[in-house]
Amino acid sequence: MEVIYKKVPPSDSHLYRALRLESLKHNPEAFETSYQESINNPQLHFEKIIKENYPNKFVMGAYVENQLIGMCAFVDYNNHDAIGSGTLIQMYVTTKFRGLNISQSLILAIKSEVMEIKHIHAILLEVKISNSIAVNTYIKNGFINYEKHTHVQDFLMITQLK
Repeated sequence: MEVIYKKVPPSDSHLYRALRLESLKHNPEAFETSYQESINNPQLHFEKIIKENYPNKFVMGAYVENQLIGMCAFVDYNNHDAIGSGTLIQMYVTTKFRGLNISQSLILAIKSEVMEIKHIHAILLEVKISNSIAVNTYIKNGFINYEKHTHVQDFLMITQLK
């Protein structure tokens, strides 16, 4: 099985939408947005970003046989006043492909792409403390605890790039 990692192109925005809705339906505890509010939305936030092909905001996809089986998004800003930092969000791998280090490879692909963005020197992410598998994946990929987030159940983690 060959997994290809690449930015989700505009022509695959419909694949992103399907996988995002799957993520919200099967793992609602991991995300701030609900499945119900998203399914009724004619265009999800990252669908627009994918279609407009922004250089500093994108979704990295993991593809097997032209099917999007994993994703992780990046935006070149954060909500924590951390200058020079962007945000990694919406990490998800479909159930059938978990345990194959796809999340780790998505993170590496994101880091590689973000290294080309001159004003970004670090990546932040929020993760629920209870999601130990995700926390461990991020730690293995160089993220460290940045601070406890305003929500007691969340961690804010960071990794330096440059």
